Amino acid sequence: MEQLVIYLLKSALYTLIFLGIYWCFLKNETFYRFNRWFLLLGLLSALALPFYTYTYQVHLVSPLNISDPVSTAAGPKDTGFPLWIYVLSGTYLTGICFLVLRHLTGILKIQQIIVKHGYILSDGFKLIETPDFKASFSIFNYIIMDSKAHSSPLEKRLVLAHELAHVKQMHWVDLLLGQLFCTLQWFNPFAWTYLDRIKQNHEFLADEAVLLQGHSVAVYRATLINHTLGTQVFALASSFAQIDQLKRIKMMMKPASASFRKFAVLLVLPALAFFLWAFAKPELIISPLAVSKIAQPKVVQEKPVTTVVQKKKIAASKPKSRDKAPEESKTVKAPVFTASVPADSIVKQESVVVKMPDATPEPLVFVDGAERTSMSGLNPDDIAAIYVLKDKSAIAEYGERGRNGVVKIELKKPNRSASYSQPKANMSSL
Repeated sequence: MEQLVIYLLKSALYTLIFLGIYWCFLKNETFYRFNRWFLLLGLLSALALPFYTYTYQVHLVSPLNISDPVSTAAGPKDTGFPLWIYVLSGTYLTGICFLVLRHLTGILKIQQIIVKHGYILSDGFKLIETPDFKASFSIFNYIIMDSKAHSSPLEKRLVLAHELAHVKQMHWVDLLLGQLFCTLQWFNPFAWTYLDRIKQNHEFLADEAVLLQGHSVAVYRATLINHTLGTQVFALASSFAQIDQLKRIKMMMKPASASFRKFAVLLVLPALAFFLWAFAKPELIISPLAVSKIAQPKVVQEKPVTTVVQKKKIAASKPKSRDKAPEESKTVKAPVFTASVPADSIVKQESVVVKMPDATPEPLVFVDGAERTSMSGLNPDDIAAIYVLKDKSAIAEYGERGRNGVVKIELKKPNRSASYSQPKANMSSL
């Protein structure tokens, strides 16, 4: 329904553009053929242009990955259209049906007259003389004349020439297209005014065609005044005396208009451009934000935790002298383990180097949960894991005793019973 309303609104605006230009610049000019094509162009534009929507591109840069699906909460389900929409839709469709039935009724009535009275085929048209109408008119390629009209043979020839001009110039095509447009826009008064301008221009064209045949202007004007419209003529018909006779007589006496006045129709171009711009829609083109490689976070591959223990050679007789260089340290890789770490401690995924202090005070040492005074006598090959606590984490668990740090050692299961031996008297502590 919304799309239909937008279409009808656009169509009405396009009609207003062409009607306004014709009314201001062309209605009093004598180039009738040019006016006819201009009015036809207006009808076609009003019917076709609303289907076209001008779009322009808008480039946006988004730091988000728009390709990822975005989950949105489901909104409330539509329970149906409001009542006023049904009322407007029903009213609009009722108007369309009424006009369609009226046109079909008129065509059926013409068909009945043709069957009843027959017709005379002559020079590409079909002439029907009937007393059912008190006016002469043409519809499609049929010319219907009043058989009881008290007119002179000259007047009949002029009327026939006028209606024949309508048939040869195929004015019924314009009327059919105009009636279709008015059926869709029956609520729009400008649509009906537009159709009246088309019919009036048809009469100007037919009058011009008759006068170009060499007939007297005075006699033709008298014939036009003598013939008044006595009955309703069909909407699709072109009648000899249907349109304003005084206006037609005035246009007959008017000299030919200057050709440069035709350039007034160029005003339609900026007007159409304005309305196309007014109903334009943006086409969003979203591009991801280009992130510099330097600004991108560096991904470091996780490594297993390794523990390095410095091993000192245990002398059998007496401690080493201080002037001798210590032996190179050996590295022992412990298996990866999972443990909970207190929130206030900082865990880094990097190699942890544990060096046993050479000076007092020494940290607390626990081997398989038992407190020891020293790490002497331990075989590094028997160690399964080493845990080191220091600073706040050691104090939080062991109080002031853990101020110098805590070292927890777990031995491999087969060696837990006999891996530890008391240090001898002549051994130096780590």
